[in-house]
Amino acid sequence: MAPSWRELTSARRARWPVVRGALTRPRLHAPDGAQVITVVAPAGYSKTTTLATADLRDARAWLTLDADDADPQVFVAGLSLAVEQLPGGHGPAALMDAGTPPRRVAAKVADVLDASRALLVIDEAHHLGGGLLDELLRELLDCGQGQVALLSRVPLSLTELTRLDAAGVLAALGVEDLTFTPEELGALFAAQGVTLSRPDLQHAHALTEGWPIAVRYLAQACAQGRVQLARLSDLDGGPQLATLFTYLAQEVLGPLDPALRDVLVSGSLFEDLTPALLRDVLGLDTGGELLEALSRSGTFLTRQGEGAYRAHPLLRAHLRAQLPPGEVVALAARGAAHHEALGHPRRAMAAHFLAGNTDRAAALLIRHGPDWLRAGRLSLVEKALERLPAAAWTAEVHALSGDRHRLASRYPAALHDYARSGDLQRALGEAQVALDTVQPDLGWDALARAEALAAAHPEGAAMLAQVRRMRAENLLNAGRLAEATALEPDLQRSARYALRSGDLDRALQMADDAARGEVGGARAAQNHREGLLLSSLLHAATGAADLASARARDGLREGERLDSPFVRALALARLGHADLTVGALDSAQAHYEAAQATAQPVTQRLQTEALMGLAYLAERRGEPGRARDLHEQALAASMGDAYMRGLLHLMYALAALHAGHPDAGRWAAARAAFLACGDAFGLAAVALGEAASLPAGTVTAPEAAQAAARYPFLLTRRALSSPFPEGPRRAQLLARLAADHPALREALLSLAAALGYAQLPLPTDTPGFSVQVQVLGRVAVTRLGEGRPRDWGRAKARDLLLLLAAHVDGVPREQAQELLFPDADPGVGERNFRVTLHALGQVLEEGAPSGVFLERGDWVRLRGGPDLHVDLWAAQRQLQLPAGTPGRLDALLELPGALADSELPPVQEVAAAYAAQLPDALCAEALLAVQEGQVERAVGAAGAVLALDPAHEPAARLLMRLHKGRGHGAAARRVYAQLEVALRELGLTPSDETAALAGRLLG
Repeated sequence: MAPSWRELTSARRARWPVVRGALTRPRLHAPDGAQVITVVAPAGYSKTTTLATADLRDARAWLTLDADDADPQVFVAGLSLAVEQLPGGHGPAALMDAGTPPRRVAAKVADVLDASRALLVIDEAHHLGGGLLDELLRELLDCGQGQVALLSRVPLSLTELTRLDAAGVLAALGVEDLTFTPEELGALFAAQGVTLSRPDLQHAHALTEGWPIAVRYLAQACAQGRVQLARLSDLDGGPQLATLFTYLAQEVLGPLDPALRDVLVSGSLFEDLTPALLRDVLGLDTGGELLEALSRSGTFLTRQGEGAYRAHPLLRAHLRAQLPPGEVVALAARGAAHHEALGHPRRAMAAHFLAGNTDRAAALLIRHGPDWLRAGRLSLVEKALERLPAAAWTAEVHALSGDRHRLASRYPAALHDYARSGDLQRALGEAQVALDTVQPDLGWDALARAEALAAAHPEGAAMLAQVRRMRAENLLNAGRLAEATALEPDLQRSARYALRSGDLDRALQMADDAARGEVGGARAAQNHREGLLLSSLLHAATGAADLASARARDGLREGERLDSPFVRALALARLGHADLTVGALDSAQAHYEAAQATAQPVTQRLQTEALMGLAYLAERRGEPGRARDLHEQALAASMGDAYMRGLLHLMYALAALHAGHPDAGRWAAARAAFLACGDAFGLAAVALGEAASLPAGTVTAPEAAQAAARYPFLLTRRALSSPFPEGPRRAQLLARLAADHPALREALLSLAAALGYAQLPLPTDTPGFSVQVQVLGRVAVTRLGEGRPRDWGRAKARDLLLLLAAHVDGVPREQAQELLFPDADPGVGERNFRVTLHALGQVLEEGAPSGVFLERGDWVRLRGGPDLHVDLWAAQRQLQLPAGTPGRLDALLELPGALADSELPPVQEVAAAYAAQLPDALCAEALLAVQEGQVERAVGAAGAVLALDPAHEPAARLLMRLHKGRGHGAAARRVYAQLEVALRELGLTPSDETAALAGRLLG
């Protein structure tokens, strides 16, 4: 008797792995359209764990291959076992029982995956090579709505994958994808009960480079107290790392050919291995073949580029520990010579350190360290400095150390190192700290010393030019723009000059250009010069809150990536500014407090913007004493920056205005500060603020109207420095400016259009507040800034408002009176109507000129406009738009289904028309969504129609077809049953078209 096909494989290999303590990583989920996923990475990258814990499909199966699976019969036997528990999964097993050829079995497995929308994971997929399985794979991977994941230690050379990639249904995950991000590393430690500080998180990520096997073991070891993360200073650390290395060697290295092991051990001294290095250092002429063999093994080396290979630092450290000290010195010395000959200073320096040649390592560090710092290689320089013995710390080394501390925002440490460098380097370093922190008062003495010392320097002309440039930047920081550009005219082309001179458009363009090159690149932090953060400030200043917030959040992420507390603190403050521009005061408070806390250990100057925001918020909360204290602290921290003093005074004056008690003295202080630094925008904001502070009836200054014309966003948007947060109050100020200065009316006309007015409004047409009238669902009137609807006073006023809202052009006064008081004598009815009209006017217009919202002539009507919004009118505009208009479907779905109840016949007619139009409009959108392939939106729209009108047959027919097409026959039957009930209640039955469709779809 022939053996059963089940004996060709093992059920154990077809079980889904049980993984405990793993971190689910949603970012690794494949795109919805991916039919095949390849996961290729060396050992230790958690391929199995990643797929075993991924929430990709509800139905799933697993198969782990071995060398025997190169036989087609063995392979399909494993496949049949793997899918046996899926719906319909008995089919492949039945074919195997019948002796069906492997190709047909593979096709049947694909059918099972398609029907059940299942995921099949094939682990150790490198066993699929060789060509014997090509036809089977072609059948298997053509799995329709199913999905197949192939896990391999080495790249897969399968013909079918090329076709799938060209078809756009192949998703590939590799080493970079599987590597843990710092956030994922922190989450894994937290799952083990270990909360990492930010420095510890960065240290752990740098130590492991996100290698999953090392991350998991390190997290477990720290949780169990076997490893203390704070004591792991570097990869050469002693007993703390020994346990970790031993574990990794056992798990990852395994058995290895001695020749290959020798290459790994001897080459562990070097970051990258190349055939040339193996030839010059190890004397191997076959280095290329050996390195490629190690790379193909999928265990040790990864290819870094043409001819270069790299092992993980943890493995290198473990292997390096196996070399005798004398051999380390000899190999490292040859490696240093090799890299110096090739012009690789970083690798040469590392080799010199291993060889004990610290003098040469220090020389390379001094020469190339500044370039590495400019490229953002702060960690490289810091580790090199830590390896230098005390005897090697010359004045040049201290100067470099000062630079690395400065770029890491460790200013006291930077100044300490600069003090131990040469006199000129000390002066330059101290001046640069003043520039980096925008503290001009601290820079003058250092610049004077640097200028005197530079004259005697061998490169005197170049050094004097450098000092002149630094002095010009300090003048710019101090707000002395004319003096700055006299020294360095090209400063006029900088974004910061444009900002401080009031040319916001040019400043914003330049800041956005700079920001595009900042995210994710290898670089040093630019502190206050960060394009992202300057862009955020400018967007807040011009009223683009979304962009201000987005740029600040990008800047915050950059600050975290660059490990710059300066950038993080400034980004948090800029987030607070973005919050202010949208009125999110609680969020602004939180961001300002976080900014101040982050800035405190860095430098006092960095707290200025946070203190400015906190002072503003304190004034708005009714805490003037607290606001004054915070304002004075901010002024003290400005350290000679006249532009910043102007901004501080401006926001302090705005705080008083917005709190309802404008202060002329504050405006005077802001004006004086901006005059001192020549900022045209600041002066414009002050002029508008002063105009907004004047009592009604006082003529505004022409400078205010000119300011509005030059910087229209101060009135058309809610900008950081706008005179009022509320649009209606800004419109009221615009009307006042236009009335006071007729010669500037033409220049102000575009502002009126931006605020929603067809022409410049009169002061009597701008109440300074907006009113929302609701008649859909219920009748209510809400005024901007009031937390609840207004009281009616008279019930008839409600009925009159509903009548006027239902007729956008108004109604004749006599008709309205007759409708509201049909049984009253004419004199009594007229008096009652007059009282009702007055009551409605009180509800709508209290505190505003009579007639601004309610016209009371022979025709009575609501005067719609930017300050009066009627929900029914907005709904009717949406209903009149063509189907498919962008945003229309979402707007329709938000609408209530009916008008508020009314006994007035004209209102009932409008209500009936609205109740009929809304379902029809939604149904038209649903049909269009189907044509565009947006099935989910179509289902939602059709369902909304039936919620409004359960007897709407076109929507029911559409929803039945949609449910049936998605395989939801029961849902389609429920739709038809509910339609029958709804029609029966109306004394009707389904139409012939609907009944015939139900017969076809439901059987």
